[in-house]
Formats: sequence, C-alpha cells, structure tokens
Amino acid sequence: MRTNSRSNIADPVFMDFLRPLVARSPAMFGFTLKNLRTRSSRRSEMSNATIDPQRPIGELAREVPSYTRVFEAAGIDYCCGGDASLAMACNQAGVNLDDVREELADVQTDDAQAIDWDDLAELIDDVVETHHQYLREELPALEGLVRKVARVHGENHPELEALQAAYLDLAPAMKEHIREEEEEVFPIIEKLDRGDSLSDAERRRLREVIEEMEADHEETAELLDLIAELTDGYTVPADACPSYESMVERLDALERDTHEHVHKENNVLFVEAETKLSDGVESRNS
Repeated sequence: MRTNSRSNIADPVFMDFLRPLVARSPAMFGFTLKNLRTRSSRRSEMSNATIDPQRPIGELAREVPSYTRVFEAAGIDYCCGGDASLAMACNQAGVNLDDVREELADVQTDDAQAIDWDDLAELIDDVVETHHQYLREELPALEGLVRKVARVHGENHPELEALQAAYLDLAPAMKEHIREEEEEVFPIIEKLDRGDSLSDAERRRLREVIEEMEADHEETAELLDLIAELTDGYTVPADACPSYESMVERLDALERDTHEHVHKENNVLFVEAETKLSDGVESRNS
C-alpha cells in the first residue's frame, strides 16, 4: 500500500526504524539487517534467471508467500499494487531492483514451498479465521488504546488528534467490510467453487461486489498510509509511556496484517473467482 515511507532498504533512517523490529521478531522477517545492507557481492545467476522483473508482484507473492517479507521490508506495495511488475514496483518504492531480486532469490532457496490456494473454500476459511477474527478482536481493543493515548499525550503530541480521527474512520469501515465479505461475497464464491449453478444475477453481483471490495481496500490503504505518516513510520517517541508504545506497535501490526489480508483477496481469491466466471466454469470437476 505505502510506496514512499520506507523508501530505501539500505537508507540509514529506514535501518534505524527497522532495527528494533527485526531484533524483536527475526523469524517474522526471515533475514537480518546484514542481509539488507549486502549489495552485489552475493548477486548470482540464479537470481537473474529465476526472478523475472516483469512479473506482477502479486503473482510472485502468491506463488511464494514468504516473498511478502522482502516486499514489506522494502516498502513495496504487493497487495493493492499487486498488478505492478517487480521492476515497476521497485522503481515506485525507490529501491534497487537487483538488491530486491537477490533477497527474493535467498527466500526462494530457503522457502521454495508455495501454498496451494486452488481450493477457494480453504482460502476463505484462512481469511476468516486468520484475518477477520483478528480484526474482530483487535479493532475495538485498539480503539480504546488510541483514545487513551490521545487523551493523555495529546497536549505534547497534537498529531494524535488526527491519528484518532483516522482510526475512528478506519475501524468501523473495516468491520463493515468483513461483514459484507462474509455475508455476501464469500458465499457466492464458495457456491461457484463447489460447482453449484449461479444465476446470471449472481454472476453480475459477484463481479460488482469484487469491484466494491477492491475499492474498499484502496480506501483502507489510504487511511493506513495516513496513520503511518502521523506516527512517523510507527516510531515510538522518546516520551512515550508503555500504552503509547503498545499503540504504535499494534498499529504497525494492523497494517502488516492488512497487507497480507488484502493480498490473499485481491491477488488470489478474487482473481481465481474472476477466472472461473470468465471461463464459464461452474464446477472444478467439470
């Protein structure tokens, strides 16, 4: 979603921002700060041969989900911007294409096992159980924390008023979004995936709601970008209390989870559903 706030994977300011995150959760990132600083010394023929710079980044992330760790670290928009080629995405993010390809090649070597998302019902279950459930629990809890921090620290941090306003726009929109997906979008996709006949009205409606969901994702991205800017890239200020620090960390986690969430829908689930509709496929067994 955000293409400029983490603009250079070797930039000193970005490295200072990333260092505590990697130190806390090295397994999540899958690489070290040394990996990020390394330049052409480890660039190999395998990298140039296997990571096609013209392939869409959403497609790459779909085939090897661990690629998303590299995209996150580089500030590359792989969810809403998943249609962009790797070369274009790197250019937009202001990062070196060969460095990113090198990191992707390392991930490919270590984690070449891709998830098979051909079973759309399984993917829907994953989205609901992993991401929707997280949002149902986290959004209201985080709202209370945002309000508390804005009230206590607002005098010294006037940006918290805008942060609170942005979050209060974001949270109800996300709640309504996941409700609509579960009640209207996912049942039609599951019906299509089972091979049940869809009426012409259902086919038209599915195409319409997919467009609506993708538009919602763009609006969510804009609000998350604003929150990231208002927190200076999720930087904890020197005078922050534990509640303030927790708020910043949880907002950062919310954005990262949303990136993965939107990627699964925009670049996998909706693409497969559209393909079945366009091909006139009523059944995976037909």
